[in-house]
Amino acid sequence: MLHTAMWLIPIAPFIIGIATTWSLREAFEETVWFNAAYALTLGVVYLAEVAGFGFVSTSPTGAGGALGLVAGFTAQGIARYRWKKAQYAKAVARAAEQRRLAAERKRQGVAAKPAEDNSLIINAFRLAGSLERSRRQAQAKRRAESRSTADQ
Repeated sequence: MLHTAMWLIPIAPFIIGIATTWSLREAFEETVWFNAAYALTLGVVYLAEVAGFGFVSTSPTGAGGALGLVAGFTAQGIARYRWKKAQYAKAVARAAEQRRLAAERKRQGVAAKPAEDNSLIINAFRLAGSLERSRRQAQAKRRAESRSTADQ
């Protein structure tokens, strides 16, 4: 039964990577690291079996497969650690740049960063505001109509 699900092994790290990083590039990189370590470990186990050592079963669902999975997930963990470290360094650099720009704006007398007119977030809030305004106007119109019919 386990042999029918063997195709999940190379795909699972990609799914895990997408779910935990939300980055296609990082998920793909982790998948490559996992699969390389998994295949290399299975290759070493197979070569040891051929050489006559036979210390671990060469079955992918046996101890050799488990050893391969451990090596694969270890490689994926190392790739994730390196990615998080790089993300932290980028965040520190961005924060330093923001502090530098804020100090420069303060020196020039500008109170705050000017808002971007074509920002997706700003446009989303403008749309939400206009929808809320329309809703309230329609609600006020219905109230006025119901009051005028009640007064008659």
